Amino acid sequence: MVKRVLETSSTPRVVVTECLGDLVVKGSDEPRVMLRLQGSAEEVVLEQAGETITFASQVDAILACPLGTTLSIAAVRGDLRVKSLSGSLSIGTVNGDVSLQDVGPVAVEEIFCDMRVQQVAGDLVVASLRGDGRITDVAGMLSLQEVGGDLRVDGVRGGMSVQVGSDVRLGPPYTPGAAYRVEAGSDVRIDVPEDASLSMSLRAGGRIRSHLPALELVEGGEETTGVLGTGGAALKAVAAGHISLREVEPGAVPGEDLEFGFVGDFEGLGAAIEMRIADAMAEMEAHLQESLGRVSSDAVRQRIEHAHHEVERARHEAQRAAEQARLQQERAERRWQRVSGHRHPPAPPSVSDEERMRVLRMVEEGRVSPEQAADLLAALEGR
Repeated sequence: MVKRVLETSSTPRVVVTECLGDLVVKGSDEPRVMLRLQGSAEEVVLEQAGETITFASQVDAILACPLGTTLSIAAVRGDLRVKSLSGSLSIGTVNGDVSLQDVGPVAVEEIFCDMRVQQVAGDLVVASLRGDGRITDVAGMLSLQEVGGDLRVDGVRGGMSVQVGSDVRLGPPYTPGAAYRVEAGSDVRIDVPEDASLSMSLRAGGRIRSHLPALELVEGGEETTGVLGTGGAALKAVAAGHISLREVEPGAVPGEDLEFGFVGDFEGLGAAIEMRIADAMAEMEAHLQESLGRVSSDAVRQRIEHAHHEVERARHEAQRAAEQARLQQERAERRWQRVSGHRHPPAPPSVSDEERMRVLRMVEEGRVSPEQAADLLAALEGR
């Protein structure tokens, strides 16, 4: 294992030129950049010039940076996970999945797989997302120029402009004075609280259905309009398929109902499990290396090295369990497509946030293995 530490201020600039494996970046209260990876020193570059740190890796890597870090990532060939950074984040190309949580303003060029985002303190701009998107809680503007799969959005307060190839589900809030524009290649579902102030302009290739008692829709040519309250926010939706307007309770928690074109948020939960496992494994490995440096007894050293091998074995088991869960999900979807002729399988039974967190805590406490957690979640989801 390679571990390197560079002292910095609380607001350094970190530039990732390339990571050929998975990359995890996590904010820290400490004014330093810490790197951990499984591999040799020849497989990594970590250089410092003033407050700018340049990083490149040929293997999976974990970076801990100060919370105020400005992060620039040119390319990641595997998955990317970023958590708890308040500085701006720019991302070039990611060949795998992307998970962002509690970050500052974000700009992305291209993601080849799926994206999960929660809590952005600023704008979120994505030029191209090839897979599905799940976005919750954006303080600024959301701009998605091209989404190849499905998209679900909740909690965007600065307005939005998205163009999606498949289904879209949009949830509140709708901020007065902000504009929300949605274009979808399939269906659009819009969740609206009863106290919303919203001016709507809708155009659909299929039907437009409203389940909002207070809304009166007016058809005029190709466009259907309607106003709720004083019409403070502007919403324009264009769909090749159907448009559905549904009422939700004021203050409803985003993400409680995960139907409508999604197989469930199991992948998002899997990403959270993987990140927690990666953090825990890295901490265990760091402590083991420090212990190896302090002891002189061969017998004690051998016992610690054996524990290190156990940590590595647990890491591989966790990765294998996550991969098995993904393969099971893909096989189930293909079977559904063959039998039904539909693109999407029916939504599985919903699992509460409390149940998900209980499973996560069991993994953290060591009461179940990551593989057992994946099986348990699959059973809860009805797969």
